[in-house]
Amino acid sequence: MDCDVVVVGAGLAGLTAAVALHDAGRTVAVVEARAQVGGRIKTLTDGDLCLDLGATWHWSNQPAVRALAAAMGMEVFPQFRDGRAVVEEDGPPRRVVLPRPDPTELRFVGGAQGLCHRLAGRLPEASVILETDVTVVAAAGDGMRVTTAAGAGEERELSCGAVVIAVPPRLAHAGITFTPALPGPLVQVMQGTPTFMANAVKCLAVYESPFWRDDGLSGLAFSGSGPLIEVHDGCTEDASTAALGGFMSGWHEFRDLEPPDRRDLVFAHLGRFFGAGAADPVRYFERDWSDDPYTNDEVVWLSEPLPYGNAAFTEPLLGGRLVWAGTETAGAGAGHMEGAVRSGQRASSLLQRRFGGSGAF
Repeated sequence: MDCDVVVVGAGLAGLTAAVALHDAGRTVAVVEARAQVGGRIKTLTDGDLCLDLGATWHWSNQPAVRALAAAMGMEVFPQFRDGRAVVEEDGPPRRVVLPRPDPTELRFVGGAQGLCHRLAGRLPEASVILETDVTVVAAAGDGMRVTTAAGAGEERELSCGAVVIAVPPRLAHAGITFTPALPGPLVQVMQGTPTFMANAVKCLAVYESPFWRDDGLSGLAFSGSGPLIEVHDGCTEDASTAALGGFMSGWHEFRDLEPPDRRDLVFAHLGRFFGAGAADPVRYFERDWSDDPYTNDEVVWLSEPLPYGNAAFTEPLLGGRLVWAGTETAGAGAGHMEGAVRSGQRASSLLQRRFGGSGAF
């Protein structure tokens, strides 16, 4: 047997599960299709820049991610909210006073992906296998067999005692062959669980200084017309990186534009919100998560309430050897980093209860 547990996906959920299992004395291998750990948590560090292009916030009332971050030595700071917000509805943008959010929005010093890097650093060398797809997860006698493909399709099989699926359920269904086949009702749940951020386009404009703060603005803005539906102050804790970060609406009239045309509309919109200086950033970055095959197989527009945390994902399969993780599977904090952490902890606990603290897988 190559290891006790194979974890499919090196996002926050998969790494949380892997570290918990490792700390309990299990051998683990984490297989990740991307070239880096983090999944939908992506921090751009380029010279002095530090920008979160993916998941960014956690909240003061989310105990699982806060405890994990503290254990990993991650420092946090509150999202900047001093000053007025800008609201654009049927008429010109208006500057308004909004109450401070409760619970408090928190960000990570050095970017959110640092938490994933620190988790990966807790695992033995070579435990995380990058740029490798998992194509088959199969029951094999008293254990499991995981088939992977890397590079030019080079296949490798890993034998293990159990598997944690820590990628979005829709992506798992679309990309992995399960043997024996998963139960039909579970497949329906997987297909009907939208992938969080699958329709997200995040835009970040970088400036010489956070001039909007000098104008008494918080950097928070909302629009009912787009292309940006919301904007936040994206500065680092010391404002060494001065930025405004926003999310583009899901409307196809904006998403289907060529990148330069879309960028020009974003600049003009920032100018309407915050003045002419905002329309002329020194650098601009955009991350279209719907164009990422490891985030989106087919955009499913999110509805309210989000159909997350289905009880089907709490039930182990194949004699307890196949368990689920991922923020979409979480019963609490789903769609957030909190849900990812909770789901990874749940996956580890299920396997420990099933096979015992020191028993063989």
